[in-house]
Amino acid sequence: MKIIQELPDRYRLVFNLYVLDGYTHKEIATMLDINEGTSKSNLARARMILKGKIDEFSDSFDNKKKYNS
Repeated sequence: MKIIQELPDRYRLVFNLYVLDGYTHKEIATMLDINEGTSKSNLARARMILKGKIDEFSDSFDNKKKYNS
């Protein structure tokens, strides 16, 4: 959850509404007064950022394991 909170507001909001709350892109677009395509794009960017942060964490964890073994 900490990593999600670090997302820029527009990406975090769409991510939370779609993934955690189960809204459709059409519903999110209506709620936020944005295009449906913008909702999809913001979700894709949020996922890309999260993947990058998780990969960084995983790499640093793997490196710590190597040095502690």
